[in-house]
Amino acid sequence: MRLFAAGDAASHVMDAPYWHILDSFPPINLKVVSFHALGQEFTFFTKYQLLMVLAAVLVAAIYIPLAKRVQTGEPPRGAWWNVFESLLTFVRDNVARPYISHHADHYVPFLWTMFLFVLFCNLLGMFPAMGSPTASITVTGVLALIVFLYIHISGMMENGVAHHFMAFAPHLEMPFVLKLIIIPLLWVIEFLGLGIKCFVLAVRLFANMFAGHMVLATILLFIPAAQLASSGIFWTVTVSSVLGVVALSMLELFVAFLQAFIFTFLTALFLGSTLHPEH
Repeated sequence: MRLFAAGDAASHVMDAPYWHILDSFPPINLKVVSFHALGQEFTFFTKYQLLMVLAAVLVAAIYIPLAKRVQTGEPPRGAWWNVFESLLTFVRDNVARPYISHHADHYVPFLWTMFLFVLFCNLLGMFPAMGSPTASITVTGVLALIVFLYIHISGMMENGVAHHFMAFAPHLEMPFVLKLIIIPLLWVIEFLGLGIKCFVLAVRLFANMFAGHMVLATILLFIPAAQLASSGIFWTVTVSSVLGVVALSMLELFVAFLQAFIFTFLTALFLGSTLHPEH
């Protein structure tokens, strides 16, 4: 049985209303509900939608029991508890507190949730027949939109609605007439700048995850492409492809953690600059 069939490599790393696990079995149809709106078809369920649910369930299944054990005051024991708790303490001590500072612990749960969800979505792509929902610009775009809204809501709650929006235009010592022209322009630029930063969050995460899995799928597709060649060429291509995929998979594993960290780190950085505009 082969995991991939020769063809378009992109089809193996993109979202779809079916789940193609093995060539020996027909794809599993996931389309339960579909409707047309704004000239497009919207489908429920898709592969990535189910994988996002799976990622959320895994996070809850691991960290809810862990939270209950932490509440007892019992010291961490065992590799399982220490590894997963160290992820949380790393985000709190090295991401939230240095870059948000004042009341940082208040925003730690959001950063924890974002980090763990992105991380688990990234890691699901490391398993055969699965996939990374973060390899979809739609998924990363929604995550970036959540960050954008959370930053503004947190800023308004921390500093007040008027002060939050006025902080986008710095105080300038200049004639009043020039202020009427320059300050609105600065406000628009700064406000749009935050939106662009969040948009870049989505593009960076999507591009790294999609490109990595695209490369892995392309290398694996060399094997069925060479199956009609001579035995020597076929086995040379097969061994080289497998070794190359193993090496790149190690890199992808590192990238999965790195991109989750970068997404969370930049979220904390943007949040801190909005909460404390005077800095």
